[in-house]
Amino acid sequence: MTDKARQGRLNRQRGNAFERETAKKHGGRRTGMFGGPDDVTVDGLFKIQTKVGTMFSNKYWGWLQKIEVKAGEVPYLVIGDAPGAGVQRRVMVIMDERDWLEIKEKLYGSTTEGEAGQG
Repeated sequence: MTDKARQGRLNRQRGNAFERETAKKHGGRRTGMFGGPDDVTVDGLFKIQTKVGTMFSNKYWGWLQKIEVKAGEVPYLVIGDAPGAGVQRRVMVIMDERDWLEIKEKLYGSTTEGEAGQG
């Protein structure tokens, strides 16, 4: 097996493992193996696209970690682009997954590992 083929196989395994981990944590089921735009579905609530590895932004993570919060507050980062006149701005919200899971539990109830999809 060539180095490229081996690397591709390892990347796919890492991606599949991350999909399983995400489905378990978020109480969803894996859908990524069907080739659609989402990797995990939490029925009636969320569609999740997962990325693992080189897509992680240490810059964003650093900014998020620098936000000082008091008890009960949740830090999150709002990132927008500057597209120019006449073009709608794209905006995304970034937060620590642990904080998101706490908020999700408060809003939608507990998600246990037993509820997660088998995937």
